[in-house]
Amino acid sequence: MFKSIPALARSMDAVLFDLGHTLIDYYSDWKGPEQRGVERIYQLVSEVSPAPVDRAEFTAYLTERLERSRIKKREEMVEVPLSELLSNCFDRYSCLDEVILQEGMEIFYGVLLEDRKLVSGAVEVLESIRDRGLIVGLISDVAWGLPSEFPLRDLQHYSLDQHFDDMVFSTDVGLRKPHPKMFKIALSNLGVQASDAIYVGNSPFQDIKGAQGVGMKAVLKRSAYCIPEDGVVPDHTISDLEELLDLVE
Repeated sequence: MFKSIPALARSMDAVLFDLGHTLIDYYSDWKGPEQRGVERIYQLVSEVSPAPVDRAEFTAYLTERLERSRIKKREEMVEVPLSELLSNCFDRYSCLDEVILQEGMEIFYGVLLEDRKLVSGAVEVLESIRDRGLIVGLISDVAWGLPSEFPLRDLQHYSLDQHFDDMVFSTDVGLRKPHPKMFKIALSNLGVQASDAIYVGNSPFQDIKGAQGVGMKAVLKRSAYCIPEDGVVPDHTISDLEELLDLVE
């Protein structure tokens, strides 16, 4: 169970956010969307491959590769680009080209869109924080290692992009949270010290551990995708984004 502790004791110069499940909700369980993505990639490959493609063999192959990449991301804190994984997949079935590769990435992005919705209060909170003269940043891992152009589409769709002074994405850096470099790059780009910034995210492992590891205050935003992590205690816990405004007076 997460526990709120006393409000932040000093004023901050910057507020940095996670994206998925903090500002935009996508899914509460990745397994269903990923299975739909694998099935649609199979349909694509079966249409363009010069040889018949066995559904069960293909599904097992791609699912296993996705699981391997997920383990590597968590254990090594590195990004595994989806373009690399799909390139190997399409090459295996003799149908690799740039058009097919882009279509494959659009398929996985399309799966995200099926469950995408703006978190309540996201626009209003970002506007209020900027109105208070604070610097605003974003540090985000990207689902399945999609290129950063895809989360940028989401930010633009909801007109969130205009509220950020800088955005750092895992697929541009080659690392994933909680790697400290993700946070240090963002702080450097914004020109602020870790002690003068707070980070808001929904993952104790990726967001809270990562931010506190470089000296930032960390606020946990509860969500359906919020998985507890032993030994990780946020500096503050909120259920709604609007509660954040009480911390940045």
